[in-house]
Amino acid sequence: MVKSIPPVHQDFISPVELEEVLPGHPRYRIQQGRIEMARLEGRGEHRTVVYVPLCNFACRIRREVRYTDGVQDELLFELEGSTAAGPLPSARVRSSEFAAMHWPVREWGARAIVTPGHGVKDHLRAAIQHLSTPEQATVYAHTGWVRQGGDWVYLHAGGGIGPEGSVEGLEVDLPPELSGFALPQPPTGEAEPEAHRRLLAMLEAGPRRVTWPLLLYALGAPINHPLGSLYVAGLTGARKTSLALLVQALWGHTAPHPPTNWEGTANALEALAFAAKDVLLLIDDYAPTGHEGKQKELQGKAARILRNQGNATGRARMRSDGRMQPDRAPRGSLLVTGEDLPPGHSVRARCLILELTPGEVNLEVLTRLQNQAAGFSLALAGWVRWLAGRLEGVRQQVRLRTGELRSCYPAAHGRTTDALARLQAVWEIVRAYWLEVGVISPAEAERFTREVEAVLHEVGEAQQGYQSDMNPVERFIPLVLGLLSSGRAHLGNRHDAQTPPAEPERWGWQARADGWVPQGPLVGWVDAQGIYLEPTTAYAALNRLAVEGGEPLPTPRTLWKRLGERGVIRSQQRGGRVRYGVGVRIQGVTRDVVQIPGGVLAKTPNSPNKGQNTVLDDTKDVGRKPAVGSSVCPNGEEEAGAYEVEL
Repeated sequence: MVKSIPPVHQDFISPVELEEVLPGHPRYRIQQGRIEMARLEGRGEHRTVVYVPLCNFACRIRREVRYTDGVQDELLFELEGSTAAGPLPSARVRSSEFAAMHWPVREWGARAIVTPGHGVKDHLRAAIQHLSTPEQATVYAHTGWVRQGGDWVYLHAGGGIGPEGSVEGLEVDLPPELSGFALPQPPTGEAEPEAHRRLLAMLEAGPRRVTWPLLLYALGAPINHPLGSLYVAGLTGARKTSLALLVQALWGHTAPHPPTNWEGTANALEALAFAAKDVLLLIDDYAPTGHEGKQKELQGKAARILRNQGNATGRARMRSDGRMQPDRAPRGSLLVTGEDLPPGHSVRARCLILELTPGEVNLEVLTRLQNQAAGFSLALAGWVRWLAGRLEGVRQQVRLRTGELRSCYPAAHGRTTDALARLQAVWEIVRAYWLEVGVISPAEAERFTREVEAVLHEVGEAQQGYQSDMNPVERFIPLVLGLLSSGRAHLGNRHDAQTPPAEPERWGWQARADGWVPQGPLVGWVDAQGIYLEPTTAYAALNRLAVEGGEPLPTPRTLWKRLGERGVIRSQQRGGRVRYGVGVRIQGVTRDVVQIPGGVLAKTPNSPNKGQNTVLDDTKDVGRKPAVGSSVCPNGEEEAGAYEVEL
């Protein structure tokens, strides 16, 4: 005998072959829009089956989804359900939280009621699994290249593109900021070269020193990860964002606003850069404004993202159980716009900086291209289809050619050399593709090649100025002179503590009625041979001034080493070591100091021309002082210094 409420209707879930508590009586079933569990009552011949409700809804696992970001996978259950009143919305639940059964209220609200009682949730979880025959699926949470059946397939928000065109059956679930990164079916026939000829018109929208690197950096994004970002700087109104949005439109993003900006948190920007694999991601509007704390927050955020991009590393994380999380490094190409440049010599070295001034963008061409931007993704679809059939070879060629071309682009920083060499290597691949599909003629290819090389050399020359502004070696002497001229510190007379040095106004002294008065703390001494800084107090004062300017100095050991290597301060070699702190007799006492030779100071723009200086100007011949020998102190006063660096 089976006691149960007479069925009102049969749910959408059909009973499957289940374990039976008695012949003909499954342990779990769907009845009257709810999941029920069988319970035995009585003994022996009088045993009966009673079905009790576990909840007021019916549901099943429709799909088991392997959700992958390309580094780690997560198993998700996609569920569909209904009540007697009607269907419930689809729900996606992590497998790790499925058994706890807290998700019905979260996903379906107050309509989903789980029957109270001990062990009910465990039975409900088991019932849903028993009643489900889920399909298996993979959902990609990133863009870019993946292997499918031996072929390379390029993922985008709308699916994937392989060597033969669009690939069916791929699911890509991207963050909302990347949801517009969808490519069309690749073009065929004459439509393909025509799409790229429209793209070539982008070169006319602004100066070639900006548009060529923009276009090549964008087309290089599907090839490999560049160890650096492209940074477009300019005052408001220079149309830098408008120009950047044109290349972002290659990936189907035709919204009038960028996909993200620097207002996002560092973690959010890091996650987007990780998901945006093998694509160009525009981060707009780096403009430090407001109070000092807000500026430092933005500077720190930019330094973190740009360093991660340049180093191809992410921030290390740990799981709650103490195990390490996989690294979430940026995997695409970052295009940054800003009214200001981020501080930091090493940060700027990880960017190829392009500067726009108001009026340089051709507004007529820009407007025409903005109206055609929806078709730019057609050009990229053809490009990635072409790459899909030869990706390993193209990547190897770009890598090898970048190494071969480094000698063509010498620069103060090796990262600038690498960035420029890579852009030319990308151009050579693009040129081969354009010639193959008929976008350009051989004569145009030669002309464009000469133009690209000239532009890249021009861009490389401009990088020196952007990087030297933040180079601690370049900043050191101006910081010293600024510290003294502002009255925040002073230098004493090396030979006489009671007498001001010669030209005291240069060395932080102020004239008063009763004589010369030193300003600020004593940070060193001076004589005709140069400046002798007391390392600890001088570094502290200089670093405070540097921090106020937005960029702190490196550690003392690193700073003295760099200055010594460049000849800004004296160094000596003894016992297989290079020493940057030397013993000098100061006012009768030998001290460990950092010596700046007088000739170094004379070569700075802040130093006036004097008879003993080694510089020349247009109005006065200045005799050159005899060179100081390798000994720091010709009088034999040097002693072992405290600052040593092993060779």
